[in-house]
Amino acid sequence: MKNRRATHSARVIAVTLLCASSLLVTTGCFGTFVTLQRLYHWNMTIDSNKFARWGVFVATVVVPIYPSATIFDMIFTNSVEFWSGRNPMTGDADGARTLHSESGEDVSMRMREDGAVDVSIRAPSKPDTHLVVVHEGDSVAAYDDHGALVARGVPLPEAAQ
Repeated sequence: MKNRRATHSARVIAVTLLCASSLLVTTGCFGTFVTLQRLYHWNMTIDSNKFARWGVFVATVVVPIYPSATIFDMIFTNSVEFWSGRNPMTGDADGARTLHSESGEDVSMRMREDGAVDVSIRAPSKPDTHLVVVHEGDSVAAYDDHGALVARGVPLPEAAQ
């Protein structure tokens, strides 16, 4: 009887230590939930009718796509992001970063070796826009595919004058 009690106590201690260590390891590891956000933004582009979007949402919860995306983010992508500082679902492993807006626009940015930034803007029902953003002296300039200047930004002290 004494041997069984010791085994039970050892299991309780092991489980308690495992739970405590998992709390210490995951403290502050909330993550960005990129997969879940992409699924949400995709759902927003399905239809302008809110009832259609709601129907797709309910279907993806029942099937269970939303819960799977959440679990995938919690276990895999947020853990990788916590330990490496990069989320593997954002595409920034190859130097690219993509942002998604609620209106359905996607903005992808990729840093070049020469310091310029390639920017691609995709919007529903609009042609894609490609820009190259470069640092020129004390300003930043954006050029289109043909090399024409689209915009120039100046430092804030000069802009305030």
